[in-house]
Amino acid sequence: MNYPQLKDHWTPYILTMGDNYKRLNLDLDLGKAPVQLRVEDEENAEFCSILNRGNQLAFGGPKDMGMPLWVMLDCAILPSAMAGFMLPREYVPTELLQDLGVDDDYDGYVPISEYCACPTLEPGTFSGFSLHSHITGHGLATRTKAFALAVLGAKRQIGVTQFDNPAIRVHVRFGAMEIKIHRPIIHTHSEDSFVYQLDVPEIGELMKIARGEVEFGPVEIPKGQRWSFLHDDELAHGRLREHLANGGRAWLIPPGWRATERGFKIYMVLGE
Repeated sequence: MNYPQLKDHWTPYILTMGDNYKRLNLDLDLGKAPVQLRVEDEENAEFCSILNRGNQLAFGGPKDMGMPLWVMLDCAILPSAMAGFMLPREYVPTELLQDLGVDDDYDGYVPISEYCACPTLEPGTFSGFSLHSHITGHGLATRTKAFALAVLGAKRQIGVTQFDNPAIRVHVRFGAMEIKIHRPIIHTHSEDSFVYQLDVPEIGELMKIARGEVEFGPVEIPKGQRWSFLHDDELAHGRLREHLANGGRAWLIPPGWRATERGFKIYMVLGE
């Protein structure tokens, strides 16, 4: 949904357990100070429910990759934080309120985007596993990811996404996405997925992206052979699998993903 009149009313938020705030980077110049929401406060219960319903809406519900409430608490909020943008209820389009199941008597903020990533065994590296935005046309998903990575103080990010996922266009704006696992065997959509890793831009660049001043961070293109293929081309997947199995490296580079009449085209570099 594209609502150009809403951009002046976006408010950043951070949702986590109260004790976590002392470990987060809150000295951020976003134009508006992020609203700090504590999951233990009962007054935030409906906000959390709406946020979860938004995630379910974005990722196909509980039978696909929608995040169960317990996962949202156990894996996103308690060990880390969820961050994004929200709107006062009066500025949320009626259609979106209905899609998110917002009750008529709810008068609080409505989350319209979120990103969450958990710390890993490697200090400074975070595993991102949820990104969505319900407002299109303003780069809000990109801004949300930049804001969240800045809050977490991330230096590197790993994650899993699908070859046909338009979100690749967002992820590749933060750096060349090195494929670490092609078609991981334990995933709901194993045949369509890959594990990637990227180096996160430094904090100043992240904040430029978060404020909407720039669309891309400084992406360094790795050396190697440039290559593009359709996401469902099994011969191409075979070549990629063999290249990785033989010790080669592979990166997705901008634009990362593009829709064509024949399907989704993936843009890569193959290197040593």
